Amino acid sequence: MATSADARRCTHVPTRDREPILRGDAREISLLVVRENLSLTHASRAAGEHVAGAHVHEHSEAFYVLAGELTFRIGAEQETVTAGTGALVAVPPGVVHSYDTAGDQPACWLVIHAPDGGFAAAMRGLRDNVQVDWDIVPVPTDGGTVLIVC
Repeated sequence: MATSADARRCTHVPTRDREPILRGDAREISLLVVRENLSLTHASRAAGEHVAGAHVHEHSEAFYVLAGELTFRIGAEQETVTAGTGALVAVPPGVVHSYDTAGDQPACWLVIHAPDGGFAAAMRGLRDNVQVDWDIVPVPTDGGTVLIVC
């Protein structure tokens, strides 16, 4: 059973407290939670759009699809995983991944970076047109594999 100490470790962020990063007709990125050990981002894009090219982090990254579909390419073999509403895709540190929106409907999802690894600062830099270094590292030749697909 949860205790009051457990409740104090939790973070509740009302949607009105979103920190906008990018807003447009077919694209939205907002920071919901920013802590050293975790960042939570809400994002949406139109159907059929490229979201992120191949990259690797030194931290874990997970995606929870709220609506629509995302197609991921993961690991050295670029295994393709299409995740629809309610799906979770988790990518461990050091594994190459890229993704796009899929299907014919807009997609909306949450992105979890644990730890933050400088992600929130990089997103703020994108918004403010300032280059910020963070824990994206060169894509390794072995690429790795996906850890969790639910």
